[in-house]
Amino acid sequence: MSKTLLLLDLEDRYFLSHRRALALAAKDARYRVVVCVRIGGEYMERIRAEGIECVALGSENRGGISFWRECLVLLKLIRVYLKYRPRIAHHFGMRNLLHGSIAARLAKTPFVVNSFLGLGSLFSENSLKLKILRKIVLFSLRRLHRAKNTRVIAQNDADKEMLLENVLPEESRLNVVRGSGVDVRSYYPAPEPPGTLLAVLASRMLAEKGVHEFVEAAALLKNEGTDIRMALVGSPDPKNPSTIPESTLSQWDRKGQVEWWGYREDMAEVWRGCHIAVLPTDYKEGLPRSLLEAAACARPLVATEVPGCREVLKDGVNGLSVSPRDARNLADAIGKLARDSSLRRRMGEAGRSIVEKEFSDEIVTGKILELYEHMSATGKNRLEEEN
Repeated sequence: MSKTLLLLDLEDRYFLSHRRALALAAKDARYRVVVCVRIGGEYMERIRAEGIECVALGSENRGGISFWRECLVLLKLIRVYLKYRPRIAHHFGMRNLLHGSIAARLAKTPFVVNSFLGLGSLFSENSLKLKILRKIVLFSLRRLHRAKNTRVIAQNDADKEMLLENVLPEESRLNVVRGSGVDVRSYYPAPEPPGTLLAVLASRMLAEKGVHEFVEAAALLKNEGTDIRMALVGSPDPKNPSTIPESTLSQWDRKGQVEWWGYREDMAEVWRGCHIAVLPTDYKEGLPRSLLEAAACARPLVATEVPGCREVLKDGVNGLSVSPRDARNLADAIGKLARDSSLRRRMGEAGRSIVEKEFSDEIVTGKILELYEHMSATGKNRLEEEN
């Protein structure tokens, strides 16, 4: 069996920002790395330019759940697994790990790693539809994770507890690896820029990421006379029911309520060019990369006390925790940092130290590669079912 590693991710752009370091580290460790993305586009050639094979299952994110569409994706995925015959398949995200685990089983892939990247709206909301879907997903996860050749990665303690309670037959199958890693050489500290203070929220433009609360907080701070700019960085997700329409974002920008910068690739420059990083999410995050990047650039954080955020933000140390869906609390925290440059500097320095010690690319990719090698050294080269 060749030393082939298949990485299954959502889209080519997301892979470059979140998995590039892992793919290159695996390549350096003499793996043949194959990247498979559900949605491919203009970034495919940039992945290939790194010497990494890359295939896409489609070129459009149609969103929603369709039985026939899901079956078609699964069939395409099975063909990919049968073509490349990976020794290890590593799946990122809920839908990918469901499809990938089935494809890996049918293709008799020797070893499978499933990374949970937060539980998302499926475990955050309680509509009847989502409750039924949640039961189906949990049942499927329990069945798929009976295989002894499967290991699971959780990014935070809340996800770890949920998996141990509802999915995994034994704790030895679970590894906690916090985040996707940050390149601390590219995301480095810089002095605060001169001029008006700037607070940035960088994420997909979704209501559950706290975008509305951020806009409300901007209005509150303006009414109180706080001299601060507030900027949203990111794109809408038209296939997500909680997306903020582009028309609304543009209107906020035109009226001067907040600035909307759209999607940016130069996030290191964005963080070094601001004073405060904000993420008032109500979403069950895995471990938010935006907070890690901002902390690596020595910027203080303001984020909600929810799973994922609390793994990065230590309240009073490298930032301030706030309550979800509370614009007043959010405005007070941003205002406190805006008024105290020494507090911003102290918290920024603490955040940089935390990232260097716990969340650098080298630390995170090293843990994952160690898992790959351990599985290969101790596992059996066939799928096994637990009785």
